[in-house]
Amino acid sequence: MTPETIDRRYLKTPFGTVHYWVTGSGPFLTLIHQSAQSSEEYVALATLLTDSFRVVGIDLPGHGKSSDPNHELALEELTDSILAVLDDVGVQSTHVLGHHGGVSLSIDLSNRHPGRVDKVIMSGGGTRSPEQLEALRNTPMTRDFPMDDSGDFLAQTWAVYRKMSAKKTPPELTVKPFAVGLQARLRPFDMHHALYRWDGEKAREMFSKETLLIRGQEDLYSGDVAARHKQMANSTYVEIADGGAWLFYEQPEACAKVVRDFIGT
Repeated sequence: MTPETIDRRYLKTPFGTVHYWVTGSGPFLTLIHQSAQSSEEYVALATLLTDSFRVVGIDLPGHGKSSDPNHELALEELTDSILAVLDDVGVQSTHVLGHHGGVSLSIDLSNRHPGRVDKVIMSGGGTRSPEQLEALRNTPMTRDFPMDDSGDFLAQTWAVYRKMSAKKTPPELTVKPFAVGLQARLRPFDMHHALYRWDGEKAREMFSKETLLIRGQEDLYSGDVAARHKQMANSTYVEIADGGAWLFYEQPEACAKVVRDFIGT
């Protein structure tokens, strides 16, 4: 994917102006990024899939090149922004891939608009105990590190992003999500809060799509994906070596292979 082959677009929605891009040819594959990141985390993956899929990458409202909404959006409103993009592109049905928080959006989209979604790929969407969920809610996010003249908050944030990386991930790769995350801390709202308020377990009980569950073997925030696989009758489970929380930055080739194998080309 090069500047000549990617089609960047902007769409006015009730949630602000949404930036998205389209590239490739074939059946549609829509990519939903994780909280405090952007569609940039999928650029390397899309490059490897353009010969087989019409790939749609979206910056959710308040992320990337999209504008900020005028209020903190509920998860369903974030899903509605995805649906607006699909309508704008003319997508009747699409495969969907979501990473971390994007998993919840893929579930909500599938449940509320089942005719628009084909197969679903969930990355890092494992089970968590109530105690683990409460601990996550009570753990300060990097955007909560107070800024200081010496820049200590940058070192603190970098330490978190390196911890979220796989051991073999070089610093020059970690700096990509790090830079996106620094921009995200300047936005007024954080998608994590919408995810924490959403009744995910009830939604998963309704979910019935054929699903591929992916986990980077070193992803500290994936939850127990193997346990989730046991709960989902119509699912396949794959672990990807040398992948952390930044899986699609770290292992795009391995991710592209499992996507092709699951969806078929």
